[in-house]
Amino acid sequence: MKAPVREIFVSVQGEGPYVGYRQAFVRFPKCNLECLYCDTAKDWDSNKKCMVEKTPGSGDFAEEENPITPGRLLTIAERDPKIHSISLTGGEPLLYGSFIKELKGAKYPLYLETNMTLPEGAKDVKDVVKIVSGDFKLKAHCDFKNQYEKYFNATARSFSILRRTSFRDCFCKIIVTPDLEKEDLMHALDQIKGTISALVLQPVTPVGPVGQVSPKFVLDLQTAAMDVVEDVRVIPQTHRMWGCL
Repeated sequence: MKAPVREIFVSVQGEGPYVGYRQAFVRFPKCNLECLYCDTAKDWDSNKKCMVEKTPGSGDFAEEENPITPGRLLTIAERDPKIHSISLTGGEPLLYGSFIKELKGAKYPLYLETNMTLPEGAKDVKDVVKIVSGDFKLKAHCDFKNQYEKYFNATARSFSILRRTSFRDCFCKIIVTPDLEKEDLMHALDQIKGTISALVLQPVTPVGPVGQVSPKFVLDLQTAAMDVVEDVRVIPQTHRMWGCL
């Protein structure tokens, strides 16, 4: 089995409760959603090579053949013996759930960064990923093409599949945009409150038409969320602050 990979590099996790941990990042192409604040290039040509950074932080990349096998991917991702885990990100990695399942021999924990809207992919990876950073996309976030309820239910199902266990950590990340409705946030939390270790409210990094949110707005949301989830943290995108990948 093979899958396309956009790039592989070593950096530090910039979001959520594992912020600052050194990771090997494996970025898959393509996504099933169109989020208004997305900062990842959407274009993808199936003839493109996988770009592998030669030295962490250097910006110097070498080409690797695409698509790539699970064994070759792990050989590259595990070159740095100081990493904490391997981040599977995108795009949307659950589009490649059957491929990720074949990474079960990884020497380091697999850290999944997902939009949580693909429950069939969640089933594929539930026994191999050790850490799940699961987004919950609300009405203000994406163009759901009048299918918000479908995506909402799929997200709740994926959280149930990838829920926190003795084997796996699972936390939820919700991007806070200026037009986010508190009622939508609370409805989402009501569906997943028993499945997660923590909720991360991530103030949006302004991009395109999406502007900055006020501290008061974020803190008011945190106050409300703490009535449902015990551990609620406000953590922005720290990697954007100092310009790393």
